[in-house]
Parts: sequence; C-alpha cells; structure tokens
Amino acid sequence: VLHEVIRTSEMLTKAALPSIGQNVELKGNLYSIDSELYDGPFSKVYTVSESGAQFAMKIERTVGPTRPVLKLDALVLKQLNAERAAVGFPRLIAAGRTSLYKYVIMELVGPDLQRLRRALPAKKFSLPTALRVGGQTLDRIQSLHDCGWLCRDIKANNFCIGRDDTAVIFMLDFGFARRYMREDGVIIGKRTAAGLMGTIFYAPLAAHAFSDQCRRDDLESWFYMLIEITTGSLPWQRCDPKTQYMLIGEWKRFAREAGRYLLLEGCPYEYDSILKTIDETGYYARPDYSGIATYLKQATIRLNIDPASPFDWQVNERIIRKSEFIGEKGESNVASERLNCHQERGEAVGSYAIHEGGECAIESDNIPM
Repeated sequence: VLHEVIRTSEMLTKAALPSIGQNVELKGNLYSIDSELYDGPFSKVYTVSESGAQFAMKIERTVGPTRPVLKLDALVLKQLNAERAAVGFPRLIAAGRTSLYKYVIMELVGPDLQRLRRALPAKKFSLPTALRVGGQTLDRIQSLHDCGWLCRDIKANNFCIGRDDTAVIFMLDFGFARRYMREDGVIIGKRTAAGLMGTIFYAPLAAHAFSDQCRRDDLESWFYMLIEITTGSLPWQRCDPKTQYMLIGEWKRFAREAGRYLLLEGCPYEYDSILKTIDETGYYARPDYSGIATYLKQATIRLNIDPASPFDWQVNERIIRKSEFIGEKGESNVASERLNCHQERGEAVGSYAIHEGGECAIESDNIPM
C-alpha cells in the first residue's frame, strides 16, 4: 500500500510539471516547452524558447532531496556572470520557483566533453585537442576559484562546447559547489570531517579520506579528467564505483607510488610535473594555475603542435551529431547506427544543454544556504 501511495504521489507530481508543447509564464515572460533533454527522479531539463531565442530550463521538484542544487546553480552562475572577465560560463536568464517546482533558465550550450570523447572510435581526443581542452578547462576552474567557490565535481560531463562557437568550452552544473573563502578573502577553516563528495572515478584523495576539500582537490579531479581525455581511460575504470570506491581510492594512492607509470602511460611527460605540482599544494595555498598551464604549453611546443589547431569536433562535425546518441557507457557503434537512421529519414539532431548523471555521483554532505 505504501508503495502505491508513493507511486501515485510521484505520478501526480510529474503530471503537474511542464510538458512538451506547453507554455509557462515565469517572471512575466512566456516560455514554450520545446523538448525534454533529461528526466530524473526529482528534476527535468528542457529546451525552451522565448521571443525566438532558445534556452535550457532545469526544474527541480519541490519534494525530494533537501540539497539546494538549483539554488547553488543560480547563485554560482549569477556571481560568475557578474565577473565580466569570466568567460566560458552559461548566461543565467532567470531563476525562481512556483508552487510546484524550482527552476533555472540559462544559455543553451552544446554536447559535453564526455559524450564527444566517447563518440570517437578510440574513445580519446587527439593530443592537440586534449591539450587545448586541458588549458580551457583549467581557466574555467581558476575563474570559479577566484570567485570563492569550489566545484567538488570536476569531470568531462560538466564541460560543454558552445552551441554557436564550438571553440569555446563552458563549465556548468554546480550542485556540489561550496564556498571556501569569505567575502573578505579569508579562507574558511578546514572541517574535521566531510562527506564523500563528487563522482567516484574523479574524486580526489581527500574525498576518499572523508576530508574537507580545497582548490587543490578540484585540480586533482581535473587531472584525472585530463588523463582520461588523453588516453581514453583511467587505471581504475573497470572498478564498480558503487561497491568498490575504496579500491578506487587505493588505486589513486598506488598511482602516486609504484603505479605512477600506469596512470601516466601514453601521456606527455609534462603530465608528471603537473601531478607533482598539484600534490604539493597545501590546503590553504593558492594553486599554481599559471605553472600548470605552462607545462601544457611546453608539451604543445615540444611535440610541435599548432596551438591554434581546430578541435576534433571541428575537423569532423559528425562527432557532434553522433554524441547526441552516445549512452552513459559510450556505445559508439550503436550511436553510429542511430545517427545513420536519423540522417536517412532526414531528421534533425538537437543539442544538449545540461548533462546530469555520470559514473556514480555520491554526495553525503549538507551545505548551509
């Protein structure tokens, strides 16, 4: 009986949410619901249009998790948008709540880096693209940190290419964000313990140790992402993130010692210096962003790579279209077949706006807002 009551409640809540073809008035503007991009247990993502312009609208049911995911998204984006020098973040159009749901409307962007990588036959970017992606994503993380925020969930899924300008990489999804610095510039003190926060494959050692995270830890997660887009995999990729997260933590510790070569195999040797720089950064210290960027540039010069070379998805636009059909596990062949079927029928392929999910995002922390 209880299950029936819960199921009925979920159906009623879902029915009350916007549906495709419906018009909704939010803060005096009329938005048309064009398509649905994501449907989760407590949230949905739509493409919406208003006065001929398209946006992404993410809604969150008022019942469910108490964590203020959308509130954080809006708060972080609003601050980043106010920083005129902070490029590569979606424009926040509107945010608020109705009696049934909370919503954030933002600039519509293209597919995320994880889907683009998985759309490639080798499941990895070319080295010129990997190095350029590394540089841009590092810049985004620095901009976020300079505004006083930690991401705590750095991964390729949370970086998307521009919809119009595909050479610009956008950072988004700040549901796990946390302030690390007060408005007066003072770093907030380290807590004695913290929850395991982030996506396990990319979570820093501090998360595995249930320790408070700092700017260094965002860069550690970024480094794992950099390894993956460069080589196509991580040494612990075959581990089950739901049941073997402790083993994944052991792998990361092993990669600092005897197993370092396994982590860095197939990477430019400058990556070793990058990891050393990150690991030597203290909890309260400002990371050496420029030093890390210099190592990326040194690899580009040493390997005789043109720093202005186009991204893989600009050389072959089919990659962007194919990424629309890539599943969570990266079924590249199936995606090709689906894309071919759509092209044969003359069907249009849309764009992704906001990616949710991942290999296993675990969160057991509360943020006072």
